[in-house]
Amino acid sequence: MQTVTDTTTFVLLHGLTFDHRMWDPVIHALPAGRRVLAPDLPGHGATPMLPEPGLAAVAVAVHEAVRAAGIERPIVIGHSIGGPVAAIYASTYPAAGVVSVEAPIRLEPFAGMLTALRPQLEGPGFDQAWGMFQGSFRVDLVPAGRRELLRAGERGAQDVVLSYQADLLDRPLAAVVRWRDEGLGRLAQAGIPYVSLHANPVDPADEAWLKAAVPQAEVIVWPVEHHFPHLADPDGFADLLERVAESAASRPELRSATG
Repeated sequence: MQTVTDTTTFVLLHGLTFDHRMWDPVIHALPAGRRVLAPDLPGHGATPMLPEPGLAAVAVAVHEAVRAAGIERPIVIGHSIGGPVAAIYASTYPAAGVVSVEAPIRLEPFAGMLTALRPQLEGPGFDQAWGMFQGSFRVDLVPAGRRELLRAGERGAQDVVLSYQADLLDRPLAAVVRWRDEGLGRLAQAGIPYVSLHANPVDPADEAWLKAAVPQAEVIVWPVEHHFPHLADPDGFADLLERVAESAASRPELRSATG
């Protein structure tokens, strides 16, 4: 099987409880010939759940799909929880770039909120607790013709949510923070393009923290006020991905890797 090493492949990772369909308008907006892999993550769509909880196992599953498709060094794009999966992937396996969409820059505040809701998330109050997160997504602000692409997110399965949040619920926070920081350090050392896209203003302290951790990081805000900026402007999002691809292709080490 021929492998793709020319930084022209995008791997699109959807958010928790959604599926690959959330990327359809972006895929259609990309130039003809641009290679894209948009899998259903474990526990979503037609992909079975993993026996091992946590995001490291998800990154392994993504890598298996990438290798099976004959891709060697993709640009990995992740929405919401797909953002940290994309960063974990790129800090572990060959990657040409990372685009994180609507994922918290720092996990500590989110971890605190999640821990406070743990009794409800793990018990019969799951639907109400998870409904708080779903309400914050503001799907009602997404263009009407694209809301159908988010229908899968209406069915939050308790076992799937708990598995994907197991790092923050079951591991010591200090260990998770150390793991994150080590991964960001590898991304900084690699120098690959890293974009963090948000739909609401970002705390300047968070932006400064990210740029200190990953100097090449770029923080972008599209003020659409809902959780799905790529659906607010698929053409603009496709242009953003093309810009990241151009930046990746300009790096000498990637040029030499592709011949």
